[in-house]
Amino acid sequence: MLANHEPDRNIEDLTDTQIYDAIRYLEPQPRSAKETAEDADDREEDNGVVIYAFLYIALLGCLAFLWLR
Repeated sequence: MLANHEPDRNIEDLTDTQIYDAIRYLEPQPRSAKETAEDADDREEDNGVVIYAFLYIALLGCLAFLWLR
């Protein structure tokens, strides 16, 4: 069971500065939309490399199995 150690606060009582500080705390390194899109593209390319490497190893394994048979 989760325990709430924070006192209940009314969001209307917070100032803009406190809200901005909370946002900066939750996301200490803000990024632009362009950087976020580039990171997503890099991850997709990395997944493709892993898949092709696995298929290449599987193909070599099959060829070795047929050659030794």
